[in-house]
Amino acid sequence: MTATGLSIKAATLWLPEGKEGPAEGALSAADMERIGISELHVAPEDLAPPQMAVQAAGTVLDKSGVDRDAIGCVVHAHSYHQGFDMWSPAHYVAHQAGIDEALPINVHQLCNGGAVALQVAAKWLTATPEQGAVLVTSSDRFSLPGFDRWASDDDATYSDSATAVVLGRTGEGGDDFLHLLSMDMLTDSQWESQMRGEADFTSVPLAHGTPIDLRPANKVFRESGAAGRMVKLTVPKLYDLVMGVLAKAGIGPADISSVALPRLTRNMREGMFKPAVKEFIGGDPRYLECTTGCLGAGDFLANLVDIEADLNPGEYGMLIQGTGGYTFTCAVVQAPAK
Repeated sequence: MTATGLSIKAATLWLPEGKEGPAEGALSAADMERIGISELHVAPEDLAPPQMAVQAAGTVLDKSGVDRDAIGCVVHAHSYHQGFDMWSPAHYVAHQAGIDEALPINVHQLCNGGAVALQVAAKWLTATPEQGAVLVTSSDRFSLPGFDRWASDDDATYSDSATAVVLGRTGEGGDDFLHLLSMDMLTDSQWESQMRGEADFTSVPLAHGTPIDLRPANKVFRESGAAGRMVKLTVPKLYDLVMGVLAKAGIGPADISSVALPRLTRNMREGMFKPAVKEFIGGDPRYLECTTGCLGAGDFLANLVDIEADLNPGEYGMLIQGTGGYTFTCAVVQAPAK
């Protein structure tokens, strides 16, 4: 997707003040070195994820300068439980944000959810030229007994958060926080078992036990040889994705000043993603460092906030995101020239 003519009007990341480390003795020194952070953000028990998203939405709407009446669509992304088993959190966010007539859409694609939500927003604006802007939100709270933020996954640890972005047309309605120059995705669904393993399908939530444990499925995926095959086949596809997004943005690899990567463990970022990016685009771009751990569906949208803070006027940034299944996202943004 070439998104010329679309801009992020505002973006915000809401993080709870509370932080917690792992339980004493739960993780070894080697585990902590692999993870790369010692504390994660923990939301209050009485604050549900959609309520967090509403807080972020209020902040971003005020910052954007975009009138609520101009918001024609609300896209809400999440990875984990939103407070009720059968309902639409996107409708709740829209109502609580004072946008009752906007079309609410829910996106559930794990850590790539925020990126998919932004792409849905961009395509929606392209398809409905009479509409001015879209509100994109995400929220997740990774709490026990259902999820262990330190141990449910061996490739990521999880902070609670909410994010919100207003996407609109460049030069119309509010300020231009970042120009969205291009964005695209690649998918290879033959690797969907990486998140599923060999367990049977169930008929009720959490029937495989609590807390959720993604590690056995990951172990099966690695030991079967599927992980190695996936990397071998995905790397050239990811290269084509990156080069294609750069071409659609009308720039070259050397033009990228800052790179935002998935908020995974230190080992994943340093051992897999940074070497791949260096091979793809070369040079010496600045990398946004991860201090929060994974934010679930909020990773990509939170990285928009951080990459804007890192870019000088006129500079270009690249965001790369991925999720199990397997889908990768790449986007190029530019800080407006002053």
